[in-house]
Amino acid sequence: MNEIGDAFSQNEDLIPLSGREFTYITALVYDRFGIHLPEQKKVLVSGRLSKRLRRLGCKNFSDYIRLLENDSTGAEISEMINLLTTNHSFFFREGEHFDFLANTVLSDLSGAFARGGPYPLRIWSAGCASGEEVYSVAMLLHDRYAGKPGAPDIGLLATDISLTALRTAREGIYAAQKFNEMPSRFRQRYLGATEEREYAVAEEIKAMVLFKRLNLMAESYPMKGQFDVVFCRNVMIYFNQESRNRVVSTLYRYVKPGGYLFIGHSESLPREWNPFDYVKPAIYRKGVEPTKSQGVRR
Repeated sequence: MNEIGDAFSQNEDLIPLSGREFTYITALVYDRFGIHLPEQKKVLVSGRLSKRLRRLGCKNFSDYIRLLENDSTGAEISEMINLLTTNHSFFFREGEHFDFLANTVLSDLSGAFARGGPYPLRIWSAGCASGEEVYSVAMLLHDRYAGKPGAPDIGLLATDISLTALRTAREGIYAAQKFNEMPSRFRQRYLGATEEREYAVAEEIKAMVLFKRLNLMAESYPMKGQFDVVFCRNVMIYFNQESRNRVVSTLYRYVKPGGYLFIGHSESLPREWNPFDYVKPAIYRKGVEPTKSQGVRR
């Protein structure tokens, strides 16, 4: 996930959203997903959901709220959260992170890769949206290690709360503008043109990634091991400080001692309470000495 969305056109035909209805929706979104929608997002919420209401035949937001209340499957709540968190992403976004991954993180681990069999390199894209980030990581790793002796045993996990975003990610087909920041050698090696003037990610790259649905506000996560690197970029902009602290604390348990956390450049971790060590803007590292509070072991 990234920024919650761009401003809507003044000509957008919005269905009126009352204060009471807005309060109900924002409370539901916060209670279920930890996403904080302040008052200034009211027009955005109306704009994101108005087309959905019309598609469902709801005359107003009161009708839609009744539909949410009666939806025992949770399908409509999932659809609503997808609409409210529609993002804009592209391949190799914030390219300095990928440079740091290649030149610092992987270089530091190179000794471990060479010792005693394949090193289990584990990287997690938390809030992967439609997959551009994790596929960028997969291409970088494949380009660096494929077919080479002493290569790590690579495991890439990508999670998001949006089922729609995950479907797009698994499909791996994107518009051409998504690749503007991609190195040319990767375009030639890992993309194939489609009949719709789009580009498909190579099957060998798609096969490297496991996509799963996950709510980051859960008490704990189902993964058994820890990760060398976690990307959680442009996700916490949705959260208030309480939710942000909770997510960071939980993520900390799933990062290996000495492992890294990448966040978005528009985000920062609170200086007064932050279990990670600051490395540089938007990059943090977990101390190499494990503590009793980590709770998760590889």
